[in-house]
Amino acid sequence: MPLPLLLDSNILAKILRPELEDNKPAAEAIFRLQEDPRFRVFVPEITDYELRRKLLHLGHRKHQARRWAREALSELDDWVSLGYVPLTTEAIRLAARLWAQTRADGELRGPEDSLDTDVILAAQARHAGGQVVTTNEKHFRNIAEIFDWRVLQGEP
Repeated sequence: MPLPLLLDSNILAKILRPELEDNKPAAEAIFRLQEDPRFRVFVPEITDYELRRKLLHLGHRKHQARRWAREALSELDDWVSLGYVPLTTEAIRLAARLWAQTRADGELRGPEDSLDTDVILAAQARHAGGQVVTTNEKHFRNIAEIFDWRVLQGEP
């Protein structure tokens, strides 16, 4: 069975703009992962929420980003159709336990009243038996396994 790889919003944002020079390495690595039978790439619902809300917001503006945001929303929908991990009660309850435990251990990940999307993503990955693909490994330290997408750079 392929290893589930759940995309963080920072990686998925790069995939939605692969033409930008800084985004190319990550985008190319994820495209290669999609073709590798050892892995299955997913968009977690919490990541979809993070990106979709910003793209919708940009789509309401009257500037150059409006057109791009609409195109990116279409691309996001394409990625979601390839593989989606919905939020479940079990994942949300696991996220609450992870958040409480890390806070009790002194690992503050943000303000107490904030919605910690990284903890929710970590819980989704754990619940799916997968790993998180991100550029911010420190956000997931001690709460999720990280897939090192950088090892795919330079592979044929």
